[in-house]
Amino acid sequence: MTDPLELCAQVLGEAGFSTNLVQDGEPKGIVFENDTIAGFVLAYGTVQALVDGWQLQLDAMVLKYQFGLRRAGDKAWNTYAVLIASQAATDAQSIVLGSIEENLVGTRKIARSGVIEISDARDALESLLPVQSAPKLEAVDMIAEIRLRTTELTARSVDAFLSEADESVVLAVLEEGT
Repeated sequence: MTDPLELCAQVLGEAGFSTNLVQDGEPKGIVFENDTIAGFVLAYGTVQALVDGWQLQLDAMVLKYQFGLRRAGDKAWNTYAVLIASQAATDAQSIVLGSIEENLVGTRKIARSGVIEISDARDALESLLPVQSAPKLEAVDMIAEIRLRTTELTARSVDAFLSEADESVVLAVLEEGT
């Protein structure tokens, strides 16, 4: 298993954030920022450790970096605390993690569990990452789709609608069908 902080640092780095490991104290963490967002990632082994310790540890982290946050100006309004646990949460713990995210005091919160792979880190950090490119979809035969979805109209009415006919002709065919 790879360290969840390393995974988060990798994902954030790929997205253009600068990251720094917080080496002193517990829990382990990283500080990150880009042009518009700043924040902290705090990692825990268990969900219970996250639930029990996040508030005091986040307060300590904010206190430690308070001068940098004050100099950040408007970016300080976009300060995030990402709280992650390697252990997967139970249903009851998931509810508690949701309530942590609803706490908007000081920073915005993201609380996730089960972060053990790079895809888990990406999922946890998704709201901070740039929008990914849209998927490429195959071309759709619109005429066939319209025919398929217009089950309430007669075939002649659909043909008239899809033709290049004058509007009055289409209306006349539609009226015949009713």
